[in-house]
Amino acid sequence: MSVQMILLPLFVHVALVLAVLLRGIRAPEVTAEGVRAGLAALLFYALTTLTFFTRKADVLFVVLAWVFVLLRLAAAFPHLLSARARGHFSLDLASLAVLAAMWALFALSILLNI
Repeated sequence: MSVQMILLPLFVHVALVLAVLLRGIRAPEVTAEGVRAGLAALLFYALTTLTFFTRKADVLFVVLAWVFVLLRLAAAFPHLLSARARGHFSLDLASLAVLAAMWALFALSILLNI
């Protein structure tokens, strides 16, 4: 798997986070939803880095990374359009489930050496 393929979902997610942060400059507020999204981003970045350096990034990882990023984009899109947008709990939950699956698969691949 090429470096570009592995890191492209991460770059797209960074662009999303920067857009959300820029949007939030006008109306800054810290919410539980924002904290959750920040922690999910941190876990995603850490996992991408670990899979890259341990050479465990495969096609399944890249597909799941894109699913995670697309779910985060879908959840953030209304917030980018309107400051009064409400959260989409189902999209947040789905993206967290994908992230948890990615971490579980990575942990198994490291622990079982597969």
